Amino acid sequence: MSVDSAPAAEQSITGWSLGIRGTALCQYCTKELGEGDEVTAYAYRPVEDQLVSVARLYCSECNHREIEHPALGCYEWLAKARLATTSDVAYQSHETTLTGIEIIDQSGPQGDTL
Repeated sequence: MSVDSAPAAEQSITGWSLGIRGTALCQYCTKELGEGDEVTAYAYRPVEDQLVSVARLYCSECNHREIEHPALGCYEWLAKARLATTSDVAYQSHETTLTGIEIIDQSGPQGDTL
């Protein structure tokens, strides 16, 4: 599936595992984020790849709402999301993940708004 639309991006980053050992930080102010926190997530996909990556999180106080400097050659999305804890009973593990994804801004590979 080619990910170049908002609905496909929402589906790709829902459940995305975040942080190191359950710790996720705001990219801007470095506040520690946890389960239930509302965040803005920046995700991108280079034109030549199929995989979407979540590169940055912002807390609700830092309030990043638009892609300020679009990257050429990439599809980019900003999404409102909430942090959740996802458990895997078989492996007795827990991860901080993204849920409740809603795309709020996007940019195409030429730096244009999609």
